[in-house]
Amino acid sequence: MAKKKKTASKKEPTKAKKAPVKAKKAPVKAKKAPAKAKKTQAPAKKVTKKPKKAPAKAKKTAPEPKKTPAQAKKTYSVSEFSEMTYLTLKGVNDWLKQGKLKGEKDEKGNWLVDATSLQLPFMKKLIR
Repeated sequence: MAKKKKTASKKEPTKAKKAPVKAKKAPVKAKKAPAKAKKTQAPAKKVTKKPKKAPAKAKKTAPEPKKTPAQAKKTYSVSEFSEMTYLTLKGVNDWLKQGKLKGEKDEKGNWLVDATSLQLPFMKKLIR
């Protein structure tokens, strides 16, 4: 078998490769610094006096019941409070000074912790 040679009767025109064209950049202009903001004063507010209202009438409330000695003791000493909770003496004193616990000092300068401190949300976890 004889091999036939392929002959092209017509040559296909070859496309010439074009060199990539670089886009010309516009000349870079120097950036201007932003203009400083002018300081302007706010317009002065007009002060108008409001008419005074008559004081509200005091509502009548029930007289406070007299406290019995058992009710009067709504405070605990620092040592009593620390025994009732998982706090140390120093911890109770520190929390009183920081204002986390409610309390007051007596005539001798000792802290007395209010019983309401036991009802605080973070204290409920520390009660023995």
